[in-house]
Amino acid sequence: MAGCSSRARPRLALLLGTLVAACGHESTPRPRLVLLYAPCTVRKDFLAPYDARVHSTPALAAFARQSAVFGAHVTETAQSGVAFASLLTGTHADRHGVYFHPAPLAEDNVTLAEAFGAAGYTTWFWSGQPMASATLGYGQGVAPEHVLERELRFQPDPQPLAPGTLEKMAADDDEFRALLADLAAHPQAHAFVQVCFTVSHEPYHQYVSPAEIAAFCERFPGEARGVTPAEIERWLPVYEQHRHRLNWDFPAARAELALGDEDLERLAAVIEVAYRAALAQLDGFFGDVLAAIDAAGLADEALVAFTSDHGELLWRANALFPWTHGMELAPEELYVPWLVRAPGLAPQAYASVTRSIDVFPTLLGLCRLPVPPTVVGTDLSPALRGEERAPERQAFSHNSTLGERRLERFADMDVLKRVMPAPDPARLWTSVRAGPLFLRRQRVDPDGWRTVAYDHARDPGELHDVFDPKDAIQAALAAELERCQTRLVQAYGRERGGELDEEAALERLRALGYVR
Repeated sequence: MAGCSSRARPRLALLLGTLVAACGHESTPRPRLVLLYAPCTVRKDFLAPYDARVHSTPALAAFARQSAVFGAHVTETAQSGVAFASLLTGTHADRHGVYFHPAPLAEDNVTLAEAFGAAGYTTWFWSGQPMASATLGYGQGVAPEHVLERELRFQPDPQPLAPGTLEKMAADDDEFRALLADLAAHPQAHAFVQVCFTVSHEPYHQYVSPAEIAAFCERFPGEARGVTPAEIERWLPVYEQHRHRLNWDFPAARAELALGDEDLERLAAVIEVAYRAALAQLDGFFGDVLAAIDAAGLADEALVAFTSDHGELLWRANALFPWTHGMELAPEELYVPWLVRAPGLAPQAYASVTRSIDVFPTLLGLCRLPVPPTVVGTDLSPALRGEERAPERQAFSHNSTLGERRLERFADMDVLKRVMPAPDPARLWTSVRAGPLFLRRQRVDPDGWRTVAYDHARDPGELHDVFDPKDAIQAALAAELERCQTRLVQAYGRERGGELDEEAALERLRALGYVR
């Protein structure tokens, strides 16, 4: 969706007008390189910046020591297409129009790349997530010659990937090095780069082989949960063969596989270490990118942000869907990393609640650029600079509808059907994070709607529901959840980006192993 349709021109004119009006009000030199590094499916508490017991992500640990680290960052939803739309537009689904994936991002959205492009930055997109690719409109504002498709295809066996495949998705490749060299050679040049890809989406062992998982266990025994090579060889094929039912209809899967408590514990341990090994690989890729920026002499002129679209559930006994992401609004899915290193910005821990919609305006703010009026997120740069107090925000999230194609293929998944029997926005769950308090409005047939509340600071595993409808704060938040759902329902179906044909949609779903 490169170029500008007639429908897109009015919003671009508005954006350019905003930038022109703001010109000349700020003389502080801007970062010449802005990199938004946003891999898919990254659970924050498996990263060193968020858990000191983790030693397998040293590059992120070092990066955190130079950065603002956001400790309570919440995504819009735990489904990639919707979440990346939020990240790249600074709006929620009732505005950006993406409720499920794969779905095109409509051209009447103003994207982060367009905002930087209007400010004089050359824009680039390393596009490696099939649900948020340039061909679906997530590269709006990037010239076609600056879009680098790095999509992987799911291998159902799975087979080890060819050498060098993943490195080409790390943005640490020939084109990226040429871009860095050009910036170093031309002091007046500016570039914005967005990187969206995955090496940690389930099934995680499509990115790391059994031998690499075993090597991870040997190198990081404190994170290996005692997993042995024999257990890896035993349980990975079981997970691969039955993972859709393990994800979406766990009671039936457990009965079918006759999983006792010990079997279940070892299966969960193997899946977890496969995921951790994939994150360790991701950490290496990110470290290589940082090293390339520093080697080009751009460390003091680069703004680098690391975040993710959503996290991941990796076995919790009281979870409705004890693995995967997308439907439950669990803290493991919604709470994602966000770290920002910028010239002149002091390293700090940012404790207040932040949202995926805040990334867009904050990156612009850190570059002293105006925020387009379409954005509903908050520019946090004044608080990061110490110019203002950190604003108190409530982070609203929702789960996702599922397209007809996925529902057809999961028609035998009883638990999933009880949550989302049809692609109906009236069935959307909503949640809100306000300080440590988390409320979720959920529906599982035949129980109907129910509101639950947890203190996630003290109870991240959601063992104790503390919802009290007589509590004024909780009652007000519960009412907001209903209003949030009403807005989503009212906006659903409004003509936006259109529909993909069935085969194109299925191909993208197969690319990540979403459908059988």
